[in-house]
Amino acid sequence: MLKEWIILYICEHRVRLQSIPLQLRKTTEAMPVNQDALKRYRIIDKVLSDPNHDYTTSDIRKKVNRTCDTTVSLRMIQKDIKALEEEFGKEMVRDGARRGTVRYADQSTPVFYKELTGDEEEVLREVLKTLGQFEGLDNFTWLDLLKKKLEMSADQPNQPLISFSSNRILQMPATLLGRLFTAISRKKVIRITYTVFGGKPKKIALYPYQLKQYNDRWFLLATPLAQDEIPYNPEFIGNFALDRISEDFEYLEEEQYIETCVDLSARFDEIVGVTLLENEDVEDIYYAVKPASQNYVRTKWIHDTQIEFDGDDLAAFRAKYPNLSDCAFFSIECRPNYELYSRLASFGANIIVVEPKRIRDRMKQMMQEASVNYESI
Repeated sequence: MLKEWIILYICEHRVRLQSIPLQLRKTTEAMPVNQDALKRYRIIDKVLSDPNHDYTTSDIRKKVNRTCDTTVSLRMIQKDIKALEEEFGKEMVRDGARRGTVRYADQSTPVFYKELTGDEEEVLREVLKTLGQFEGLDNFTWLDLLKKKLEMSADQPNQPLISFSSNRILQMPATLLGRLFTAISRKKVIRITYTVFGGKPKKIALYPYQLKQYNDRWFLLATPLAQDEIPYNPEFIGNFALDRISEDFEYLEEEQYIETCVDLSARFDEIVGVTLLENEDVEDIYYAVKPASQNYVRTKWIHDTQIEFDGDDLAAFRAKYPNLSDCAFFSIECRPNYELYSRLASFGANIIVVEPKRIRDRMKQMMQEASVNYESI
């Protein structure tokens, strides 16, 4: 059995024959390979190495049967797992409390491991350097193991080719981002401890769906479970800043995970940032931009729906607002929220909202209050 396994391994990996003992080399050339067994072993090895899901032998049998041309029995799957354990020394973890799941104790070293080419390794090294710059991601177990395999030590030059902005003042727990990523990928219901500004810590049970970054801050997008007197609303998506979540969140294994019915991409296309106010409708917002900021606004849009007016439309706006005749005019289509007002205000006197009136009045009030504050100094 061991000899057959080695033969299958050689065929799968195209191992250089110079590195194989002569006797085994001759055996490899002489004996036929059972392709059905090879396909089966590869599937089982991949499943047992998967850190994101838990599988029973019945689950593994279903996967094998869906992929292979022939139907295999549960007994055959059990024998294959036993062969992996005995012939290749793969230690298994069997958890009877979790539906009798089985996996490799060390999921970082599958049997059917393919070596990288030089080019692939160099690209992967740079990707790992990039990932490592996200606070928390370097605490992923699989990422640490991959770095060790590539011998990426602290002695190597750490000048990155790609750099990302970050807010180091935010006190986000170091491993929280990675652990939440794992919870989402494994489709686990969780209970977090969340503290709003000026409030007390509160426990909230959630269906986690996505991690989103905006303005150097990470957010968890999730739907709360029904609790206290608040019913479960599948169309509600809350955003929870990671720097206000305690690190010690817990899995609620007894709760069944429910997928969101909300198209998160489309939902957040309607806003700037992450705050979606249900009581605000999508509006057409028109604004004038002074020459000093025109090229900046043209190349870094305030929202994905931004358009710039030209020709007769531009002439009409300049005729309607003669004091802004040196301005370029733009429009966006989105829901007003705090992030939008902050983004517009960040341009100071170089952006003037002209329509609709209520948003113009809100921006005017913000600027007047800022002026009063400066005059009081």
